[in-house]
Formats: sequence, C-alpha cells, structure tokens
Amino acid sequence: MTKALFLYTKASGSGKILQGIDGIKEELSLCFDTLDSHLLDGVEDGMKKAKEACGKYDVLIISGGDGTFFHIINAIVNENEIPTIGYINGGTICDVGKNFGIAGNYKKALKIIKQGFTCSYDLVDCNGTAFNYMAAVGAYSDIAYATPRYLVKRHGRLSYYFRAVTQAFRRTRIHAHVEVDGKAFDCKTPFVLLLNGKNVGGFCVNPRSSMHDGKVELLLAKPGLFNGLLHYFFHVGVTKISASKLKIKTDANQAWCMDGEKTFAGELNVKVLQNRIRIFCAKRYSN
Repeated sequence: MTKALFLYTKASGSGKILQGIDGIKEELSLCFDTLDSHLLDGVEDGMKKAKEACGKYDVLIISGGDGTFFHIINAIVNENEIPTIGYINGGTICDVGKNFGIAGNYKKALKIIKQGFTCSYDLVDCNGTAFNYMAAVGAYSDIAYATPRYLVKRHGRLSYYFRAVTQAFRRTRIHAHVEVDGKAFDCKTPFVLLLNGKNVGGFCVNPRSSMHDGKVELLLAKPGLFNGLLHYFFHVGVTKISASKLKIKTDANQAWCMDGEKTFAGELNVKVLQNRIRIFCAKRYSN
C-alpha cells in the first residue's frame, strides 16, 4: 500500500489554490491507497509534520511557494527514510517547480504526479542549511523576502520585477574570496550567485545545469549596466565555476538568500549532497 501525506498552505502566492483544494485532494486520492492531508499553520508546523512523515509515509506532497518547499526539505534532509516528494505550485514565480519541469497551474502538477516519473536530485549544504536551487548575496538577492506580501498578493510577480528595477540603478559592488579545488581567487562583483538548477527569478540563466551531477555552479558577473544583470540574460561576462565543494567569503553586510528565504550572513562552506531527495518530475527530468 502506498501512503501519501498532502501538506498545503494558504500563505503562499495569492492563496487562490485553496479555491480548488477539494478537487486536488480528490485527484490525489486516486493516485495512492491512502491520502492524509493537513492545512499548515505556519513554517514550524510544516517542518514538524514533514519530519513526522519520514518513515511513516511513502510520498510527501507539498503545495506552497519556494519558501514552504525550502523549509520542509530542510526539516527532512537528515532523516533516514525520506518520502518521495510531490510538488504543487502555490507560489508566485515558483522557480523550484520550473527546475523539475513542474510549471503552470495545479492541474499540470497533478498530471506529473499521476504519470509517476521521478528523479533524484542534489541538495547543496551551506553551513548546515540546504538549498534546492539557489543561494545569493549582493544586488537583487533580497527581492523575494523584502518585497511586501500585500504587494505580491495584489500584483504577483510584477511586484518583484518592480523592486528589481529599483535595485538595477543602485550601484552595488562586493568583494568575494573563493576557495575551490585547492585554489583561491578574489573578485569584485555586483552579486554572488550559486545555482543548482537552470531557473532563478523566473528566467533560465544556467541552461546547461544538472540537478543530479554532484556539482553546484558558482556564477560571478562582471560589474556592468544594471549591476551586471544583462550578463546573465545573454550568458556573457559571467565567470562560472562548477564544483562539489567550495568556500566563499564576502564583505557583503547582509544575509544570504536561499531559495527566496532570508538565512544568515557570513562565510559559506558549501558541499553538494548528491541525489539526496527524490521528486515527481516531468518525464524529461526522470532518472
């Protein structure tokens, strides 16, 4: 018998997914022998329920934004029996879903779960906190959590892009010291970006990336127009380093953003946790 737990939140995005929640539960109940569901009462509740699901459920389905996904994955990353993850987008931009071919409305996500294709993917550990697809510091890195929630609910992704425009004209330079593969180098850059996937901010900026190759990409843009943002869109003027372990020190006086969540400031000791989580994904991503 296949047992599944469905965790969902009303806090992410515009909250519209709740309008179709009964239909989602009905569809999911056809996929598994047993389906339990729970409306989350905040981050701590989600982490607690997810942790309790390990060893008890075969599948853990999460509906929420990137932040909800980030906290739940961190709650279970060190457990011995981690359920296969299902994801239903409940956020605004949903980069985490795009990186697995899970984009669009909840009906498309349900279709992917029904098809049953899965892939194992890497997590990236930074000082004991794991991110799924990105970590950043410097220009633009605080957009996801610094944009007021009432604006996000009212204007959706446009609220994020408006904040990005205001930062594009605010000159930012940070010094980064990187140690990788026994070598060290220093550089000046508008922002430091670590990626374990192709998509960030709703755009594909790392097209050749794999989420199950045991590597994370460090991208360092040269200073330029709009704080070097155009370098990422046109894939020029960016130093790219692929590694399984590295260390980063910066003089940025701000916290690192991981999967859109504010975390901690300071030096990062980075290591890839290869194939740590299994998730339902689009067929082209399956392994």
